[in-house]
Formats: sequence, structure tokens, C-alpha cells
Amino acid sequence: MPNPELEIDALDDVNVNSIDELRLDDASIQEARQAWTAWVAGHSSAEDAGEAILQAFFEEAPGMQSLFDIPMAAQGGKLVQALTELVSCMGVRDSLRRYLNVLGYMHMSINMPVAAVPIFRNAVLSSMRKDMGPSLNSKASDAISRLVVYAGGALIYIKTACEKRNALLLSSWKESHISDQDDAADDWQDQEDHEDADAEDAEAAANMERGEQMDADAGGMDAEILENEDIHDDEKKSNDGKPRGADSSIALPTTFDEMFQINAAVMGFQRAGTSWMVDALEVLDAMVSHITSTKRRQEETCVMALRLTFYEKSEVALSQFKACLLAALRSTLPKTWTGEHEEAWSWLWDNVVITVEANLEQIPNWSVQLGNALGAISSKRLFKLRKAIYARFFQLAPAGGNFFKQSNTRLHFIADRVLELCSDFFKDPKGMISTLSSLGLRHVGFGIPTDLFVPFLTACIQVMQMNTSNKDAQQAFQWSLILTANVLTRTITEGSTIVMKSINMNSTKALQKAISVAPRGKRATWLLHIQVGDQFISPLMWSIDSGSLKVAEAMLRDLLTIRADRQRYYFGADELFHRHPDFVRRLADKAPDMLPVLLDGLVWRSNRTVKKGTRRRVNYFVQNMLVNKKGKFADALQNIASTGNPKIISHPVLTLIVETLWNGIIRRQFMVSRLWNIISLFIYVASTEILPGVIESHPSDQTLQWALVGVRIACYTFGIGRLGAVQCHKAWIWSRNTFRKILAEIDTDGNGEIDYEEMKEAVSRFKETVTTEVKKALKLIEVDEMEAFAQEKAAAANKQSKMYNRISFSVMLLLSVMLAQDPLFMCSSAANWPTEDCPEVNANLRSRYNLFSALAMVAHFLMLIDLAVFSTEIAAFLLVVGSVMGEMTQFLTALTFLLLLFGSTISILCRACPTGGGNFNDMPNAITSLFAITVGLYQGDYRDIQEDPLLLVCVFTFVTFSVVLLLNLLIAQLNRTYEFINQDMIGFAQLNRASLIVDAMESCPKAKWNRFLKVLAFHERKEFDEGDLGLPGCILQEEDSTLNRISHEMIKRYGGSTSRSLPWPEARATKQALDIDDEEGRLEHMETILQKTLRRMDRMESITKRRHESSLGTSGISGVSGISGDTDSSDGSTGSGSEDF
Repeated sequence: MPNPELEIDALDDVNVNSIDELRLDDASIQEARQAWTAWVAGHSSAEDAGEAILQAFFEEAPGMQSLFDIPMAAQGGKLVQALTELVSCMGVRDSLRRYLNVLGYMHMSINMPVAAVPIFRNAVLSSMRKDMGPSLNSKASDAISRLVVYAGGALIYIKTACEKRNALLLSSWKESHISDQDDAADDWQDQEDHEDADAEDAEAAANMERGEQMDADAGGMDAEILENEDIHDDEKKSNDGKPRGADSSIALPTTFDEMFQINAAVMGFQRAGTSWMVDALEVLDAMVSHITSTKRRQEETCVMALRLTFYEKSEVALSQFKACLLAALRSTLPKTWTGEHEEAWSWLWDNVVITVEANLEQIPNWSVQLGNALGAISSKRLFKLRKAIYARFFQLAPAGGNFFKQSNTRLHFIADRVLELCSDFFKDPKGMISTLSSLGLRHVGFGIPTDLFVPFLTACIQVMQMNTSNKDAQQAFQWSLILTANVLTRTITEGSTIVMKSINMNSTKALQKAISVAPRGKRATWLLHIQVGDQFISPLMWSIDSGSLKVAEAMLRDLLTIRADRQRYYFGADELFHRHPDFVRRLADKAPDMLPVLLDGLVWRSNRTVKKGTRRRVNYFVQNMLVNKKGKFADALQNIASTGNPKIISHPVLTLIVETLWNGIIRRQFMVSRLWNIISLFIYVASTEILPGVIESHPSDQTLQWALVGVRIACYTFGIGRLGAVQCHKAWIWSRNTFRKILAEIDTDGNGEIDYEEMKEAVSRFKETVTTEVKKALKLIEVDEMEAFAQEKAAAANKQSKMYNRISFSVMLLLSVMLAQDPLFMCSSAANWPTEDCPEVNANLRSRYNLFSALAMVAHFLMLIDLAVFSTEIAAFLLVVGSVMGEMTQFLTALTFLLLLFGSTISILCRACPTGGGNFNDMPNAITSLFAITVGLYQGDYRDIQEDPLLLVCVFTFVTFSVVLLLNLLIAQLNRTYEFINQDMIGFAQLNRASLIVDAMESCPKAKWNRFLKVLAFHERKEFDEGDLGLPGCILQEEDSTLNRISHEMIKRYGGSTSRSLPWPEARATKQALDIDDEEGRLEHMETILQKTLRRMDRMESITKRRHESSLGTSGISGVSGISGDTDSSDGSTGSGSEDF
């Protein structure tokens, strides 16, 4: 046990006000060094010695254990290493103070009280006395005691002094990275946020009286949406950061980075200013931006050392960086720079240099030793190592078994991944930070507590130490593993927002509570974007991917709720599609049931009626469904059409989109393309039917013959040439879009330029894609279930367009064959040409030509079926006809079986049957007669075959099965199918029209598309109710007031302050209304009412029970009183009981 008096004396000796010189005589220093070296050598490793000190320290001060959040072995090794360095610096004033500054810089987050210093000193001395006994003399003990107390006071002093330095470093760094333009923009924004609303209303009223357009004059001042901030920022960052009005020909440095590069060039460090200094500056930015976090500083310092190891030692001169850094800071902060700034930045960089240089010496060796150690582990040993890690981990943290519930193969994969990450940190530190940030953000949604990292790291380190004797490899593994864990822990901690926690609970109530404190200007961002480093995660998309659809639906409803104060409207639709351009596709694939929620949220309906109560205003916010970020046609309609759901496509929003595109772009384009089909049909009929018939009546008229030649040439030219051009154009469109996707995928450097190697890879991938698509079309390769399902959905949506493409391709082929065998051109060498009579034309050629002509006639007329898209009703009827063809196929299959069965049987029985009732003598004639009986074309009578009873029985049996059973069953199936299809036949027709629009938009000219967007005027703000100028990006319509009755205002309006930084003031009544808007809220509301009712019933029951017991007790007392009264009266006294009696 430590001596209390010694503790008090030591506490008085702790100097936390300055770093004085530690005065020790040479003999004491020598004794202390020898004793410390002997004590450390007496342990198997430095980690064991450190663990002994920490265990003794934690026994006396258990509360200090929470300050050490890395594995005990790693912490013990670092502790002994630090104490060894301090002992070696005893007697060397400057070295000791320099190392204490480094320790203070690296451990500023440890909030160690003064009283803990003597406790730690006693833990060190007690551990040494326990192992060394009398060999630890008083001189060595006193010297080590004074050293520990001196170091503890110095660290406390450094921590206190660093708090002021940290604030100075952070403020000056932020100030040096803010340009005058940013300040002006911030001032403008603050002025806008606090502008008086009454003045704005007056200005708007004046503009209306002058007849000016409110959306032109008050744009961005009355009803500005959140996403305009992003647009403003993009405009603000344009022109390479140059201030407006500056001469573009004079490139003056205005930013810190430009100042840094110029100073590097002036000092003669041009090469360094474009190589390692860039990496160092990038890491320094992250370090200073999080200067108050010791762990982040340690992490960035290690990352800087890792990144600088990729440069030559002679090239990296950290003193040069300090000179450039200070010069750039002085240049950007000429008015505020002081001596305190100079001292603070010099202190920061000097400490960074000491730590980085120490790691630079070791990292190359660590990388080699760790790679060799991991490579020397056989697969069998590696399996045992992975197994031992989890065995040890579950011993250290049994609660970890509740989170590691995957199969053993998955757990072994995780262990392999841990070893791989530790090794990769030495190979690509910058890429590993991004990888670990992405990995950590994914683990945010799993809800794994970060407390389990320490026991898992401990298990990995201990198992690794048992499997390799290489001390450098052990140290390298421990160092990289702790760095990996720090990055993951930081990412998970920063990404674990209250919104993500509500997603993990899948509770809409927790979600509403979480976002109720969000600033109104950032409410949508809280639901859509969590940024950690250069990686981000979307809470909304995570909830959809993880299956928390209840919370995802609540988030989507909140995003699509229009809120407003007196100054502006807030609507999250634009930010939703800005963050997730493929949101519709992902919903269609993973949560199609949420599509109606999305579409409903894009509609605003007024609760007021116009035109004498007959009409209602409706705003459809469909800009993001029509136009993507690049200004091109969005793929939202294609993704929804690919679901093949007729109910979704019938939603008013999609109906409006389809009708708008059809009337604005597609209808005329479609009419022109299909008009050529009608013209081709007339020409074809004239060339194959009309003119040949007229020529037969006037065979000697050469004019008609030449007219036939001209019509045939026109038929083949229009047919083959036009249809071939259409097919080539479609192939070109597909090839162009596919190649563009491939180029976007392989542009890894992100510079938008494709070099020779990337082009070669793109061509190779395109060839593979074409080969794969051809094999799929020919059914030569099999696709997986998910891809097959997606193709099936797309086929259902594009059924009519694909059928038209196939028919048009068939027409082109048939016309080509007809051209090759046309008798008119086969006789071109005849003397009396034009004629079709020549030796080259025989009967077989004519029959073949007539057959192909008939097939081409059928195909030409089938192409006209596509014109049904002009009428939804006709298109729906054709869809019904096409849908029941499956039932007809089943009927014909069964009928074919019966015809073959009975036809072959009857032909055997009737080798010489009379033919009056039908010809059944052979199988073909028997099948023909039976089929004629089935379809009612039989001309005979059953009495004609009465002479052969067996034949009569066979015919009657066939009629029973074919006519009575199959035909009636077909009618029943057709009725059933029609009832099913009829419910959604308009939706199916709309689905086909949507797919046709999507196909046609691929070839829509850019000029026509731009004119269409100009007519829609999405940039203009549209009114909600009369005089209420609302949001842009919508189409204003009016509908029948009886269709969708609205009894409440769909916009949630709030009074009070209009500052973006404040949350929405949701009152209690509003919260209750929100809570019962969804099914879960209603159930919770009913549950609350039932619980209150049950509690009231329980209280009533307990009150009734108490009253009953009280009445019984009163009766008993009355009875006792009566008996007592009688007894008293017998003694001659009078009592109340006797009177009562």
C-alpha cells in the first residue's frame, strides 16, 4: 500500500505551472538508469513490464482506466518505451524538455488530475520493488520518483498551455482558408436570413402592381429552397477561386494553397512544392482542422509518415515545409499574424517533425518484416490463427458473441481482411484511409459498439505474438492494427448520428425525435448525407438497403413535406434527386412499395377550390422525374416502366409525365415515323395486288408495265432502305449509350479525358458486351435469377415496342427475299422487258414469290397495329387480346393432342368405312374431319355413320372432350383472364405508351428537347394558391374538385423566426397529429388510449375493493360495539350499543 504521507508530499512537489529543470546528481542518474534497465530486462518483453505498472496503477485508481482505450499490451509497451526515453534523457535538459513536449502533444486528450501523479509514481516504484527487492537502492528509487513526478507535472502544464495554442491554430487556419469572396457571401446570407418579412411583402406587392414578374424580381428572396445554396456555392467557386471583376489575364495568388506554392517556388523548392509537400499539406489540413482531438492528430501524424515514405529520403526536408508554411500563413494573415501565431505554428510543426521522423526510420523495415511474417504463415497455420483470434476475443469480451453471429467462413473472412488491411496500410496509406472510412460508414448501420474494438485488437495482437517471434513484425502489426482501429472507430463515431441510431431501431418515433432538432436549412441533409473524410453515407439509402422500410418511408415522407415560414419554402425533393440521381431505380429494384409514397409526395393539392367550386389547383413537382442533373432526359420513367406494374404507371404524376411527353415531343415524331408505314403499305398493295390485276386485264399496255416497275422499285427502296436505316439507327443509339457507360466506368482518374490505354480497354469491354448480348438473344448463355427477373420485367414493359421492332425487321427480310426472286427483275434480260414471262421464271419461283408476298402483306398490316397507341382504349383492347392468347395456346395444345389421339385410333378402325359421314380412312383425313367437327365446319350428319357403332362412339367421345369440355373450359379461362386484365388494362396501355416514349426519347434531337424544356419553364416559380408564389420545378394543373378532396393545408406553415439555423417549432398538438398520420402512429395512439383505460379500470376496481373492505370493517366494528354495549348494560350502565340494538 502506498504511504499517504508520501502522496501528500509528492502532490506538493508536482509543478503544473511551468517546466523547470530537473536537478539530479550524476550518481543518482546512473543508479536510476541501471535499475530501470535491469528491471525492464527482467521481463519477457516491454509489454509485460508495462502491464505490471498499469495493473498496479489501476488497482489504486480504477477510474483512470477509462483514459486508456487501446489494448493493455500495446499501451504497456508504449508506456515502457516512453519511460525508457525519459530515463535516458535524465541529466540532459534540452532533450528531456523536447521529449516531454512531444509526449504532451501526443497525449493532450488525457485529462489526468494532479492527484493521479503520485499514484502513478507509486505504481512504478511498487512494481520495481516487487521484482527487484533490495537491489533497488534509495538513490535509484528517489531519482525515478522525482522523474515521474516531474514528468507528470510537465504533461499537465503542457496540456493546459496547449488549449490556448489549439484555439489559436484552428482560428488562424480557418481564417487563412477563407477568401474575401466567401466573407462577402456569408455577410449577404446573414443579411438575407434576418431581412424583415414585411418589407419583402411590400416589395412583392409593389412589383405586382407595376405588372412585373414576381419570380424574376423576387427570385431567391421570398421562397428560396435549400438546394439553391449548392448552386450558389458552385457559382461562387467558379473561375478558379478568382474574385469577380478581376482581370483573368493576371493570375494573382489569393488562396493559401497558391501562396504556399509561390513561396515554395521562391525558396527554390519547385519540385518539392509539387510532390511530397502536397501530401504533407493535405494531411496537415486534416490535422489542424481536428487539432482538439489527440487521437486524430496521432492518426494524421502516422498517415503523414506513411505517405512520406514513398519519397526519397534526400527529397523530404521537413524544415523546408515549415519555412513555406509559415511564409504562406504570414501572406494570407498579414493583419492578424502575431508572435503568438509564429510560436504556436512552430511548436506544432516541430512536434510533428519529431514524431514523423521517428516513424520514417522504422516504417520501411516494418513493411518488409510484416510482409515476410504474414507470407511465411502457411494456410493451415493461418486457419488456426484465425480460429485462435476469435477464441481469445470471446474470452475477453463474451458480449461480442451477440454481434459476431455469422458463419465460421464469414468470420474467417473478416480475420483475413484484418490481416490484409494491416499489410495494405504500408502500401497505399491514402487509399486505405478512404477504404476504412467507407468500411466504417457501412458498419454504422450495423450498430456494433466501438467498445468491442479494444478486446478484438488485444486478441489479434496476442495471437500474432504467439505465432511469430519477429519483434519488428509484431511491432509493425500492432502499430498498423491500432491505426486501422483508430480510423474505423473515428468513422463509426462521426457517422453514428441520431438519425442512424433511429434507423438501427427501425422506429419512426425515434426518427421524428431525432430530426426535430435539425436546423430547418439542414433537415434534408441530415436524412440524405453523412460525410466522414472523403466518404459519405446516405441514411435514407441505408435504411432501404438494410430493410428498415418503415423508417425509410417516414424519412421519404418528411423529405417530401413542404414546409414554409414567412420568408421561404423548404422542400427536399431537389436535394433528394441531387444526392441520389438513381433514386427511382433503386426504389423500383429494392422497395417498389415505396414508389407510391414518392409519387404522392411530388403532388401538392390546394384545399381551396376555384371557378365556383368546380376546379382545384394541383402542382406536380416533376422536374427531377423528367430532367437529370446534366439537363438530359431522366431515366425515372424507364425505371418505373421496367417494373411492369400497371397500378404504379397509372399514378397521376406518371400520367401527367406520359401525357406531357407524348403531346409535347413524341406524338408528332411518332406520327411521322408511322406515316411512312402507311405509305409503304399503299405502295406494297399497289405493287402486288392492284397493278398486277390491272395488267391482267390489259396485258399489252406497256405503260402499266413500266408503272409496275416504278412501284416495285419504290416498294423495295422504301421498305428495305427505310427499315434498314431505322434498324441501323437503333443499333447506333444502343452502341453509343453502351460505349458511353463503359467510358464513364473506366475513367478512373476522373479528369474526363480518355487516354490510349483507357480507349483500348473500352473497346475490349464493348466487344465483350456485344458478344454477351448476342449470346443472350440466341439463348446460348444462361443468366442468373436476378438478371433474368430484371429482363422479364423489362420485357413486360417493352412488349409492344419489341414486337413492332421484330415485325419491321421481318418486313425488311421478306422484302429482301422478294427482291431476290421477283419475276419482274428475273426477266430483265428479256427482249420485251418489262414482263414477268420469260424462261427464267418457272412455276416454283412464282409460288415462292407469291408465298413471301402474302407473308409480307400480313407483316405490313401488323405494323399498323402500333397506331393503337393514339387511343388508350384501343391499345387496352389489343392488350387484352394479346393477354388471352396464352389461354388459346393451351386450348390448341390440348386439342392437338386429342386430334392426334382420336385421328390415329379411328383411322385404324376405319380402313373401309363409308365416306358419307366423313373421311376417316387414313390419319390425315381423320384429323381433318375431327377438326371440322370441332369448329362446326362438318357438313355431314351423325346418322351417316350409324352403321359403324364403334366409329360413332369414338366420334361422340371426341366431341365430348373437345367441344363440351375444352371449348367450355376455354370460355371460362377467357372470362377469368379478361376479368383480371380488365382491372388494369388502362394501366397496361399506359405502360406500353411509356415504354414507347422511352424508346423514342433516345433519338430525340437536343434542340427539340431544349425547346420542350423552355415551354415547361421549370426554372420559374409557380403559384400555390392565388398570390402565393411558391416553388419552381413543377407543372401547374387544375383538376375536378370532386376527384381528390383535401380538407387541410398540405403545406406546413410556421411563424416565428425565419433563420435557417433554427429547427421547426413543432407544438405538442402538431406532434400528436404527426404521430397518428401513419399506421404505426395510429396503433400507438390506440395502445395509449387502451392503457389509460385499463389503468382507470384498475383504479376503479381498487377503489371499489377498498370501499367494500371499509364497509365490511365498519360492520364488524359496529357488531363488536353492540356486544360491548350489551355487556356494559348488564353491569347497570347504558351504552350506545344497547340503544342501537
